[in-house]
Amino acid sequence: PRAEPALTDAPCSLTDENTPAILQQAALPLLTNAQCKQYWGFRIYDVMVCAGADGSSSCMGDSGGPLVCQKDGAWTLVGIVSWGSSTCSTTVPAVYARVTKLRDWIDSVVAAN
Repeated sequence: PRAEPALTDAPCSLTDENTPAILQQAALPLLTNAQCKQYWGFRIYDVMVCAGADGSSSCMGDSGGPLVCQKDGAWTLVGIVSWGSSTCSTTVPAVYARVTKLRDWIDSVVAAN
């Protein structure tokens, strides 16, 4: 099979016309997994962290984006946007991959690639 050409000089863009032109951010409260299970029940596991349900939320297009918290004057990656309400409800928490629980796996994938 022929190798795909590198796209180093190709222009890239998003195809969703509703994507904001300016990077968005929101202050979100973290929930305990017990609190999150009140919304999502059995779908919440230790490798997840929930945030939001206070008027702001992540939504489609945010997947893979960071959830960061400030600790001791430095921003720390806590979660990676995973899933949430199919209607992007701001009264239901969004669910993030919990980086501390997945760090070994992340490091092994990065090292292998």
